[in-house]
Amino acid sequence: MTAFYFTVTTLVTVGYGDITAYSLEEKCLCIVLMVVGVISFSFATGALASIITSYDSKEALLKEKISTLNEITMEYDLDIGLFNKLAKSIKYDHSKKQRDILQFIDELPHKVKLELAMQIHNKTYANIAFFKDKDQSFIVWISTLIRPVNS
Repeated sequence: MTAFYFTVTTLVTVGYGDITAYSLEEKCLCIVLMVVGVISFSFATGALASIITSYDSKEALLKEKISTLNEITMEYDLDIGLFNKLAKSIKYDHSKKQRDILQFIDELPHKVKLELAMQIHNKTYANIAFFKDKDQSFIVWISTLIRPVNS
């Protein structure tokens, strides 16, 4: 058991220190605590790395869009006012979480997607006289065909 204790102590790099385990129970407890400590630290480090990677990928996507806008501006000699409007729009769109929701909904199976859309827009459909007393399947069918009118 002493050899296993020193092996675990070496592998988890906690060192041997001034205070060491002597009895079998102490060595077993130390082994368990060291392994739990390493697993906890690994999990925390992995979670932090995942958060940073996710943030970096979103920022890289924003930079890519701005870079594409810069290329378009150079190639087609866009007006600076239009460039600023487009850049502002890209940054605003990037800051919203709406895109994540739309992507999530888009990846759902068709039937579940329609069911979710009905649930989300239920209050809107209830306030439109045309949709009152209509079957849900009709509302689903017609809602995929209608588009907003620009006034």
